[in-house]
Amino acid sequence: MPIAPKRFFDFCASHVPLLHALATRPGDVSEAQVRQLIRTHGDAATELPETTWERLLELQILSPLEEGSAHYVLAQPLLQLLNFLHDDALPTSPEIIQGYTAALESARKRIVSGTQALDALSVGLAATEVDHTLRRMQEDLDATHRAVLAEVARYKADRGSVSVRERYQRIVRLMDQYVKPLVEIVRVDGPLVETLNELDGALRAARESGVFVELSAVLRNERQLRALRRRAIHTLNESRKELQPLYDVLRRSSAIAHGATLALSRLRHMKLDDWVAHYVPQAGRAPIECPPTDIVLRRTIHHVAAHPPQPPPALRMQESQETPADYVRLLWLNALPDALRSDLPVKDLTEWMVSSYPDKGTADALLGLSKILFDPALDVTFKSSKPKAYRTRDGVLEAVTFSIRKP
Repeated sequence: MPIAPKRFFDFCASHVPLLHALATRPGDVSEAQVRQLIRTHGDAATELPETTWERLLELQILSPLEEGSAHYVLAQPLLQLLNFLHDDALPTSPEIIQGYTAALESARKRIVSGTQALDALSVGLAATEVDHTLRRMQEDLDATHRAVLAEVARYKADRGSVSVRERYQRIVRLMDQYVKPLVEIVRVDGPLVETLNELDGALRAARESGVFVELSAVLRNERQLRALRRRAIHTLNESRKELQPLYDVLRRSSAIAHGATLALSRLRHMKLDDWVAHYVPQAGRAPIECPPTDIVLRRTIHHVAAHPPQPPPALRMQESQETPADYVRLLWLNALPDALRSDLPVKDLTEWMVSSYPDKGTADALLGLSKILFDPALDVTFKSSKPKAYRTRDGVLEAVTFSIRKP
């Protein structure tokens, strides 16, 4: 049933402490608890407690949790108003913003289909839904920012009464569960901005086609779209700037505390000698930060002066006429595939290698086989057989048989 606004606000104005006490209580309240709050915060000289109780029910400030229940909850619109007045809010989860994004996408599809069908009524209803969704989304994002500011202020004010672990969990919860996921959603290349851009195009198409002729509603939606694009990312970036220093400090403190806990746990389970050997710096390897004495300087100078001098390196000014062995090996490796092609097909490549070049050692044979195996122009086939032994000039190679077919 409708409620007279003046009567409602007059009652709220005269019972601010009572409403604030109801709003700050978590969960539902029983009738006995409400009557106790009325006696605590009310003035029996101006209004009887029974009258206050009846007004709370009559003005629908309290509503039963379920039909016939003796437990009540504060009306949600009034709770939101009190949170707004006291600058207190709860952070909005990313799932809620994703739900808003899905609602905007659904409204955009109805606007597009209504524009194609020249249905002005469906387009108007969808535009009204867009208006309400944009308002609620902006309010929830602002509430997240207020919740972050309130948590930061609470952290700075209650440093002594709250443990480091609790402060760390509260800050990390805000950062990891709310701010970071929301930034990913509302960033420039995120899903929200993409939906807003497509919605802006659908509204513009409806206006240009003459289906949606309410110019004020169109302009209002366009202003809300521009404001949401700008304010959403700005609000969340400001929230992240407020939380990031505390987040880094508490994470570092938590890491130090965790490391100290591990160290103490190991100290309890290890012997003292093992602890000294593994974790205590040895004095013999510790740097000495003091000037050396005269005796040390004289000994050092004596060692330098008495050290036998090394002759300077002799540079060979004449070029040798011999071809370097490495260069000869390189020429042989580069010519090896061409020499193999003249003997294709080869049923046993390793046998061909050791028999064709008996003067090559094991290392050169392996280099030659690698050169051939990795040649893309040769078709090598491996046979699943037992390894065979092949004798080289200075050793024995064991390898499976692999063949090369003629192209």
